[in-house]
Amino acid sequence: MADPRTQSNTIVRRREAERAKYVRLAAERQGYGATNHGRHAYATVIEWQPRFVVDFGCGDNAFMRELRRRHIDGLGIDFVNEQADIVAAMHCVPLANGIADVVTSFDALEHLLPEDVDPVLAEMRRLGRSGGYFIFSISTRPSRITVDGANLHPTVRTQDWWVDRISRVGRVESAGLRGRYITGTWHA
Repeated sequence: MADPRTQSNTIVRRREAERAKYVRLAAERQGYGATNHGRHAYATVIEWQPRFVVDFGCGDNAFMRELRRRHIDGLGIDFVNEQADIVAAMHCVPLANGIADVVTSFDALEHLLPEDVDPVLAEMRRLGRSGGYFIFSISTRPSRITVDGANLHPTVRTQDWWVDRISRVGRVESAGLRGRYITGTWHA
């Protein structure tokens, strides 16, 4: 059996290596993180009438800026982009349990290490109120962008795989809404 301290050190080093890729990418490619992959989700989120939204992997926070313009409060979380409201890793967000009526993540989950998928989904569930909503877009292909030959999508899996993982923390109501989004509600 592997020593848990060694496993912990290994995942910490891998997370640091992933973060370093994005720090370098942000420095080299002006505008990286500026694409608003949630731009087609506004109508759905607004229909849910949330008081508070948390957006995981927000990049430059364009999605939250637009929600605020529409008088919906919330916070964007990103582990590199300084325009995020909170710069933090998605598996450990310094917010209270059940704070969000809606949790969003647009083209960010595939950027996680495979062993971080379940902890991040659990963290999303922790922040989402029971019965609250989620809406995600997740790429199922390797990224067209690499850093030193390393792909930016370490967790390339099928949509069915993602739906199975998400179903452990919530009820998936729609997979592929308008070809883009996975939606549902959090388990109690």
